Amino acid sequence: METLSRTRSRKRANRKRPWRWIKKWMLGIALTFTTLALLGIIFLFGTKNGVELREWAAGTLLTTQHDYWAPYTFLPDEKLKELKQQITHPTVINSEDTGSATTGPAIPPRSNLVTVTLPEKPKELIEVEDIDVSKGSYYFKGKIMYISDPSRVRLVVTNRKDRGDLLDEFVNKTGAIGIVNASGFADPDGYGKGARAYGVVIHEGKILQGYNPRSGETALGLTYDGKLITGSYSAEQLVKMGVRDAVSFRPQLIVNGKNMFEGKPAKSWGIQPRTAIGQKEDGTIVFAVIDGRQPGHSIGASMNDMAELLAERGVVTAMAMDGGSSSMMLHNGEAITKTSSPYHRGRYLPNAWAVF
Repeated sequence: METLSRTRSRKRANRKRPWRWIKKWMLGIALTFTTLALLGIIFLFGTKNGVELREWAAGTLLTTQHDYWAPYTFLPDEKLKELKQQITHPTVINSEDTGSATTGPAIPPRSNLVTVTLPEKPKELIEVEDIDVSKGSYYFKGKIMYISDPSRVRLVVTNRKDRGDLLDEFVNKTGAIGIVNASGFADPDGYGKGARAYGVVIHEGKILQGYNPRSGETALGLTYDGKLITGSYSAEQLVKMGVRDAVSFRPQLIVNGKNMFEGKPAKSWGIQPRTAIGQKEDGTIVFAVIDGRQPGHSIGASMNDMAELLAERGVVTAMAMDGGSSSMMLHNGEAITKTSSPYHRGRYLPNAWAVF
């Protein structure tokens, strides 16, 4: 027969047992997190892949509004300075007139050779290519738009004073059938309204803006005869060179057929959504937009990726436009890329490259 005191002791023990299991469970979680944290620190600071990952992170942060977080990747100061130098002072080459493409040696005529001329299939004004690339540690998707007639490409600019225009607003105002973002703009804390572009802006042969205090940007211009020019030019120089429309950004990707990023580390510019404008030797204008910051869809691309992507497609002149949440492409009034902006229509922009 149990005494009353033993019964009470057992009830108290039963009441304490659940708390014992909770304490053990919490201790197990704490030990697991501690182990994972230690393994993470060993990976990030004790392996080659970990160091590369921290460099990628630093480069990505340095090209955003949150560059002040870059030191928290705990890279040596010299490495951070090197990454910043590559971003703020990229190599610049002024594009040159390479002339028309050369042809091979002529084939001697043969008396028994009958030549039949087949009608050429007319080129479509706009063709769009899907981009889907996996680099192992990251992946990206996007679109490349080919415009066969460079004379149909123009810069459109906002006429608003309080803010810029969304890409679909530019389309509604101008009737553009293809369009991508162009200039960068003041964007404090990510709330910029795109009213004024950085750097030079030339629209229909008129200088709307010269280089402002945020100088050092590289110019990209399209001449009246449809040639893309890029380099360290002033607005006045560009107008004298016959440029009809121009904007500023950086870096150059391809100049005179030379891949400006070949053999260079990609980490300085990080992985981001990207926009680039280029031209093939036959005059075709190329718009490229890569989505980013969207795990499960597209992480983003490096500048090396953009230069390589365009070089593989025969582009001989190309330069990056503003990237990040500004990167977006529309075709026939519909978005065909996926913006990383919280707003599905993208961001307010000071200008854009459009096809008419």
